[in-house]
Amino acid sequence: VANEVVASIAALAALQVQGVAAMYHPGAQSIDRIVRRSHAHRGVRVELRASQLHLDLWVVVESGANVPVVGSAVQRRVAEAIDRMLDMRVAEVNVFISEVVFG
Repeated sequence: VANEVVASIAALAALQVQGVAAMYHPGAQSIDRIVRRSHAHRGVRVELRASQLHLDLWVVVESGANVPVVGSAVQRRVAEAIDRMLDMRVAEVNVFISEVVFG
């Protein structure tokens, strides 16, 4: 399975969590850092080690969101989605809160 497929599934699962506003692309220029659904996989790094997936996700959260609850929900939902859709073992999901949006 291509890394982009895994990253897309992870991003779409993360975006379904209440409190997640968007994905964040850490290497992008300032105007393109917040990525919407069509390119959301750019906010995910996928690494396969010893037949286990290690994922890093950079997310943008809504102001007022409970960060530990959102982070935990993202970890759980991403791991479940990848297991269900690809039948692959997820060793870890690291969630980085990169930005908070007010509005």
